Amino acid sequence: MHNLFAFLAAASVASPALPPAPPATATAAYAACWIQYSDGQTTDSRGKSSVDNGEITYDDSTSLDGALSYAVKAWDFGEVKIRKDDSTSYADVEFKDTNRTDGAWAGRYGYWEPGPGTDVIWLNRAYLLSASTQKRIAAHELGHALGFCHKDYRKYATLMAPHSGDMASAPTAQDKKNYTALWG
Repeated sequence: MHNLFAFLAAASVASPALPPAPPATATAAYAACWIQYSDGQTTDSRGKSSVDNGEITYDDSTSLDGALSYAVKAWDFGEVKIRKDDSTSYADVEFKDTNRTDGAWAGRYGYWEPGPGTDVIWLNRAYLLSASTQKRIAAHELGHALGFCHKDYRKYATLMAPHSGDMASAPTAQDKKNYTALWG
């Protein structure tokens, strides 16, 4: 038995050393949400987006064409293609208007509604009275369709603040960093 230990010890000294492990690649963490959502989401999420195969195709059923155009341009960073639906594709998201102040719509400027098929971005004309507010809300809701949750506006300026009065008018430098962390 003693000879077996001596043999194993000698063999381990004589065996070549394994190459060092490659350094761990640093991956950016997804940005934290303002709150934990009821579905458990705590960070930005590809799985909580309208993105399909690296793109969002949209159907235009809104009268707020200027706001829609602005939103698409605001998030055009190249990784996720955002394009109008055509005869060769199904819409991932549809922009629709509503004009409501009742119930859950009281004070709500817009809403991204994910669904089992085409998701919907609702733009509430009851509150979207100025062109600048229309653009900001359309871009904010398209941010949700891209997988971004509400952010703590007290930590940094962001289009993804939970309340319209706290939102930046366009994606900020930090929003762009969050986009890069999520989509590359």
